Amino acid sequence: MNLDEVCDRVSADDAGKHDHLVAIHEVSMQHGRLYWPGADDDGFGFALSPWAMGQACTKLGMPAAYFGRCPKELQDTQWNFWKGIPEELRKKAGGDGGQQWTIRAKNSEVRGVLSARYEKLDNRQLLNALLPAIAGSGHEVKLFDLTSESLHLRLIDPRMSRLALPGDPLIVAIHIANSEVGLRAVTVDACIFREVCTNGMVRKIAGRSMLKQRHIHVVGEQFVPLLQDAIAQARLVAAAFIEQMILSTKTIVPDPARAIEVLADAWKLSKQTAEYIKFGLYGETHQDTLYGLVNAVTNAAQRLSVEGRYELETLASVLIDTTSESRADQALRTRILSPKGGLLV
Repeated sequence: MNLDEVCDRVSADDAGKHDHLVAIHEVSMQHGRLYWPGADDDGFGFALSPWAMGQACTKLGMPAAYFGRCPKELQDTQWNFWKGIPEELRKKAGGDGGQQWTIRAKNSEVRGVLSARYEKLDNRQLLNALLPAIAGSGHEVKLFDLTSESLHLRLIDPRMSRLALPGDPLIVAIHIANSEVGLRAVTVDACIFREVCTNGMVRKIAGRSMLKQRHIHVVGEQFVPLLQDAIAQARLVAAAFIEQMILSTKTIVPDPARAIEVLADAWKLSKQTAEYIKFGLYGETHQDTLYGLVNAVTNAAQRLSVEGRYELETLASVLIDTTSESRADQALRTRILSPKGGLLV
């Protein structure tokens, strides 16, 4: 896939999208579908996506899991009761208050329920800002994931690469993400791409992305230079981090199996994800090194949802980072590199 195809996918995804600013008390539910004045619904109302249902329930102070299990008639009763109570009572029940919602829909489905303060910074706007920033740079698409809830785009710069081991090039990359429905902010991150297995690793500085723009107080025209600066910074950070990756090829992990158990416990990984990491380690030629371990982690990340992948790739980078000032990161690294998971004798 190339950037032109990415743009085509985003344009196609925009078809049928529409937004509404509505008063909460005007939004009613009948037979599990939403209705409000002025909606172009042909009289059939709007279904709620699972994500939008969770957002709406949170705003009204209702438990989403319970609401989702209710039959349609009971959902109608619950919804129409809670949307009609005073704002103060909704807040006491755990709702977020407010008298208006921004409802984002696509065709006949509500895809997001957001506050009235929400400001659009949609995927098309993001690409329009991105393309001039990387024009003529030769970036290649290595990951593109577009769902109803998020966009993830990973671009590599083939001109910026180093060999970690013979036949094992690491390439500078940038990772850009967004959500049009409140799942995440716009972020730009430094990233390392391993060509032999398409593993990726997300590098943050003190836990922060190079750019994080929430969908509130969007900076408008200033966003373009901010994005350009973030991309330039991400490239430099990724290039520097490759050097630490290369050093990790010489860093011995005394007990890789025990290290995986330590990571699974520290990061609260599922049993399945821990098994993926073990399986990934079998495919590494340098299984007893930190380089082999982190690549087993990032290989496992490829089997997860794109959000889960991003999170695990970010966690993996803290094992490589010798400059982190986080005591928790330092302690975890020490446990991994010490005999018996950190029990020094």
